[in-house]
Amino acid sequence: MFKLPEPDDDLVILSAHRGSWEIYPENSAYALQDAWNSQIESVEVDARFTADKEVVLSHDYRIERESTGSGLLYNQDFSQLRQADLRDRHGRVFTDPHGRKAKFLTFSAALDLLAQYVSDDGRGYVMIVDVKAAVDDQDPTDPIELMQHCLDILATKANAKLSKAVVFKLKAKDAVDVGTILNRTTYDPGLIGGLIIVENPDDQNVKDSSYDPHEDSIYDQWNVAPFSIQFEMNQFYKGDGLHAYFDYIDQKQGFATYHESNYYPEGVANSAGKCCFEHNTDPKSTAQRGIVPDYRGDPEMAIVNRTNLITTDLPDVIGDMLRQIGRRNTTKLSR
Repeated sequence: MFKLPEPDDDLVILSAHRGSWEIYPENSAYALQDAWNSQIESVEVDARFTADKEVVLSHDYRIERESTGSGLLYNQDFSQLRQADLRDRHGRVFTDPHGRKAKFLTFSAALDLLAQYVSDDGRGYVMIVDVKAAVDDQDPTDPIELMQHCLDILATKANAKLSKAVVFKLKAKDAVDVGTILNRTTYDPGLIGGLIIVENPDDQNVKDSSYDPHEDSIYDQWNVAPFSIQFEMNQFYKGDGLHAYFDYIDQKQGFATYHESNYYPEGVANSAGKCCFEHNTDPKSTAQRGIVPDYRGDPEMAIVNRTNLITTDLPDVIGDMLRQIGRRNTTKLSR
């Protein structure tokens, strides 16, 4: 729905991580709508399979942190998930001013919400769909199959403008290679909004400031894909080896980068998708403590480097910071 800016432009696009979950339960209808109503260009949501192959929005594969339910999401039918009420980031059950509880949202329902923000003149907002893979040996999820289910659901909407407002995001190891994506799915870069590949060097290479990204065969392969690819680079600390990726002149596509807030770490789930309330700042919270937060660095690293998209828990805070340094010129948005 919009053309990503060149890395040197004075515009950095924002994406609300799991919607506006400073306020509302993550990945909920409330969180998505609040972000778009606040004129954040994009929201990033997490897609998973239920036991009966319904595609639902959930970051965690266990549902205790996000909801009043319990157990493994992939072992439960959607009808079971619907019995649970969603929690906010402090672990409290959310109730809106009309007394309604927030519920797990299907991908189909999320598309219906997004369609309301896609106008007839082609202007509108974007949803980045983080396609989640299997989390253990018992999880039957095939991320390519999950992506295809999402494509099938999107096709049933028969809305070309809506299709252009959806961007898929996969880890490089789950996407496998360009041929796999094209052969096993109906993905068409001419019809869908875009594709983001999450590609990071391994831990040791991150610590090596002289690491050459061309030593990474996966990066090289996606870098020469026959259609536009955005790369997401998770950053761990300032000065790490990832700066070599950002500076590579042969990388023709700007990088998407990721920032999880270290302002409110009580709401940050760890990479295993379990709960995380180590530094809970809310004295009324009933959430469990004890898991170390998953920090992904700070936004300054993304701004200094050639980054054109920041996914963040705090789009309002990061937006203000970008405006102060002249990198939030939204008049340059081309939709």
